[in-house]
Amino acid sequence: MKRLDEYIIQMETKCILNHYDESGKLCSIVVEEEEVYEVNESPLAIIKKSIQYYGGSLNGAILSAKEVLGNISMPPVMISGSKGIYWFPSKSIAHEDCAWFSVDHIRDYEPIEDRMLRVNFYTGPSITIDSTYYRFDKKVNRAHKFKNIMERRAHSKWLYLHIPTKSFSIIRDGARNHYRIAEKKE
Repeated sequence: MKRLDEYIIQMETKCILNHYDESGKLCSIVVEEEEVYEVNESPLAIIKKSIQYYGGSLNGAILSAKEVLGNISMPPVMISGSKGIYWFPSKSIAHEDCAWFSVDHIRDYEPIEDRMLRVNFYTGPSITIDSTYYRFDKKVNRAHKFKNIMERRAHSKWLYLHIPTKSFSIIRDGARNHYRIAEKKE
């Protein structure tokens, strides 16, 4: 397994799992389509840094998801809208053992024991996590819904047609220090 000091999520990144190094520091295991890395950052740090790399913030991503899906707990996040990268946490991001998943790489998932779930990807290894089928299924469905809504918004075309009926000017009123609209007399 390759070791990295830092990592930015790419389209081929499948999941990020918590891992403690030899000295007990919280680090990550990052699973890509062809590679697995041990990264010297926590899963949450990788999520935050990746969202910032693509031009956003974790707080903004959470607020955006809640605006679209309602005031839900543990919402999915958009890592990069232009690349179509959407992820979701397996549990509260406050927990050190929170795993993060890309919604696009998950083929299916199946319960294997009480509160244990196997997540199968389209390629590569499967991952076993602590979750019920119902909770994980709800998170996957929310992430798909969020991605679909955001991509429709990004690709929809809006046509605005404005035909002014009167001419006007925008004038700065120095005495009041604001702008006003003044109709032109014909």
